Amino acid sequence: MTTTLRLVIHTINLIFLVSLANVCLLFALLVKPFSEDKSWDLVCWTGNWFWRYMQNHWENTLNAKGAVQVTGDEIPERESAFVITNHLGYSDYYLFHYLSSRAKMMGNSRYFVKKEILRIPFFGLAFWSMGMILVSRNWTNDQRLIEQAFKRVKENHHPCWIVLCPEGTRRTDSKILKSQAFARQKGKDELQHVLFPRTKGFVSTVQALRISHIKYIYDLTLLYQSPGNGNNRWKVPSLADQLNCKDLTEKGYRYKLHVKRIGISGLPQDEESLQRWCEDRWKDKDDLLNMWMSDSKISNGNGTKGKMGINGFDHHIGH
Repeated sequence: MTTTLRLVIHTINLIFLVSLANVCLLFALLVKPFSEDKSWDLVCWTGNWFWRYMQNHWENTLNAKGAVQVTGDEIPERESAFVITNHLGYSDYYLFHYLSSRAKMMGNSRYFVKKEILRIPFFGLAFWSMGMILVSRNWTNDQRLIEQAFKRVKENHHPCWIVLCPEGTRRTDSKILKSQAFARQKGKDELQHVLFPRTKGFVSTVQALRISHIKYIYDLTLLYQSPGNGNNRWKVPSLADQLNCKDLTEKGYRYKLHVKRIGISGLPQDEESLQRWCEDRWKDKDDLLNMWMSDSKISNGNGTKGKMGINGFDHHIGH
């Protein structure tokens, strides 16, 4: 089967599945006035089987599983968390789902996403029906909708991962330069591999979750390695790059994640200190990425370094 034909078949399958998912999600909305728990469970079940198809295609059909390396702290199964991460590209979702599927939280993940996603046929309706946290570039204007999303999770103690990318956009070379210029202007650290974080959303989310069943932050650091040498080695692969590849591991792609599990109760209380805490974490990410990109053992996929460095993820799941 040719690559083009495989890609066409995969796309058709996705459109069919997201259409079926939209039917299930609309039914969940009809159930909600009568049973909040059943509605939530149906939404999570729908999200889980849809994303599982996409994840299985990436991990197994395209053979990405063997190319993923995870280091850091153990993540318990079914633990609710506020997840923060650097943002490199659309492929980040595969790495999030690599973690969440093994923690049995894939269908329970709720992302901060831009409102523009509603314009995407089929997928926009699905994201809205699932209860994703839709935001614009103005946090103040979004505050009411965000509080409503948190209220549902908090009042009903729904198991949930709330996922935020504080950088607010994907990293590109031009955005790195703009980020560094902003940091110079503010007297902050100039970061080389990540964008300076926009901390308002992070601070508001932490404050909103302090009195809730969500007790931990998962701080993720992501890095991609593509086939080739020089600057191309750290090129973020596009979805097309990956979907057009028969065997991602054999081709030379590598996916790296580092996990830090941090108790929310130990975070600073005031807004200014929380802002500095988030900025410090992004400086730590920048340092870690610099180490990864300098260390031949890390960059060629032959090994890992870190607190609990292993290839794969199974040993990172608590029981």
